[in-house]
Amino acid sequence: MKIFFKYILTLGTFLVIGLLLLDNVFLSLYVNKNKDIYLPDLRNIDYNIAKEKLVNLGFKVEVLFSDYNPANDPGDVVKISPRPFTKLKSGRIIKLTVASDKNDVILDDFTNISLRNVKLILNRSDLKIDTLLYEYNNTIKKNHIITQFPKPSKVLRSNDLVTLVISQGKPPNYYITPNLVNLNLNKAKENISRAGLILGNITYEYSNDFLNNTVLEQDKTPGMKLSFPARVNLIVSMDKK
Repeated sequence: MKIFFKYILTLGTFLVIGLLLLDNVFLSLYVNKNKDIYLPDLRNIDYNIAKEKLVNLGFKVEVLFSDYNPANDPGDVVKISPRPFTKLKSGRIIKLTVASDKNDVILDDFTNISLRNVKLILNRSDLKIDTLLYEYNNTIKKNHIITQFPKPSKVLRSNDLVTLVISQGKPPNYYITPNLVNLNLNKAKENISRAGLILGNITYEYSNDFLNNTVLEQDKTPGMKLSFPARVNLIVSMDKK
């Protein structure tokens, strides 16, 4: 009989301990595993710090790198998915989009390639167009590249600028002077180039009636036919005396 009571007492002791463990340990772990967590806003901080914080909260992390953008500091989180302050369960995968640093890019030779294709190549290489210049050319097809600056094989970095000289096809029998008055100087330069003419001297005059760098006068009459690619001189406004 004593052995029986001893057995019952031992069994009861283990049962009480088991209930205490279930209540204080296993149940607590179960609740913590499934509790809701508000996703913090981790944008504009270093992704290693962001990743550590998320792991400590019980999340899994996936890191994606975006194209280089000078507005963002390389290595900083620029986007988080799901959105910050979303209520989530622990164990959820959080995607961090991180700003990339500049990459080295070896510049291709664009000679005789269409402008459309060159724009696609530059975009994929994360390079930008600075200036487009137009010239007549007997050998390069219209809207194809004659030359470029910098030259091919030059090592550039993401977001660097490239100037392209574009063929307008065979030269015409005569050149027509475009109307440049009231145009922004950059647009006037482009139109002079497209007309096959050459930008001449630029004289600046103060004017409070026009925006800065607006063409006030040109020395060649608009519509004038020229037998050769002449220079076009401009008078341009400035907003300071």
